[in-house]
Amino acid sequence: MAAYIPSRGDIVHLQFDPASGQEMKGAHFGLVISQKAFNARGLAMICPISQGAAASARTHGTVVTLMGLGVDTQGAVHCHQIKSLDWALRKAKFKEKVTRDIVDDVAARVEAIIFE
Repeated sequence: MAAYIPSRGDIVHLQFDPASGQEMKGAHFGLVISQKAFNARGLAMICPISQGAAASARTHGTVVTLMGLGVDTQGAVHCHQIKSLDWALRKAKFKEKVTRDIVDDVAARVEAIIFE
């Protein structure tokens, strides 16, 4: 059986530590937004998912809710906390796949944060 390589749109569970300051800490679910070909090199671009308040992020439009979108994972994808993570070292475990619409919404918000 081939080893799992995360794909764009996968929700995975992994460790976000070490972290500091306002970064999300501990084990969380995350949405993979990078392509499998990139991820196969050992890193993946992942936005953490939280069920916490995140009032400031919600006010600034940097989160995408998963509530009512037909996925088992509930919470909000934090587009402003995207990280490049060594998914193998952090023992990423696949949970489920989201729709292309969710990935596109997250990608658009990340793009708005990074580019003018």
